[in-house]
Amino acid sequence: MSEVDAKGAIITLAESVEGHLRSSEMSRDRVEDARTVMTVGDEIEARFMGVDRKNRTIMLSIKAKDAYEEAAAVKDYGQSASSTGSTSLGDLLKEKLEGNS
Repeated sequence: MSEVDAKGAIITLAESVEGHLRSSEMSRDRVEDARTVMTVGDEIEARFMGVDRKNRTIMLSIKAKDAYEEAAAVKDYGQSASSTGSTSLGDLLKEKLEGNS
């Protein structure tokens, strides 16, 4: 991260390529001032959101990355549960109790 101000951060993606991360895209929680969450030099993972052609900037989002990863995990869990048959909470508890005996 090369620069942080109250409204967001400038992220160095490659040599002479920078992305912009608005404070509203840093977390699902409200971020009033990006400087309270990040500092220059921090490394982050974010999702590419698009290009603002007018301002010639690459838009990034940590919030969208987290939501995408969460949706993928739910989808994977759903597929694994359906491939092994339906599992209820009672089945999971029974399995856990039998494993501890």
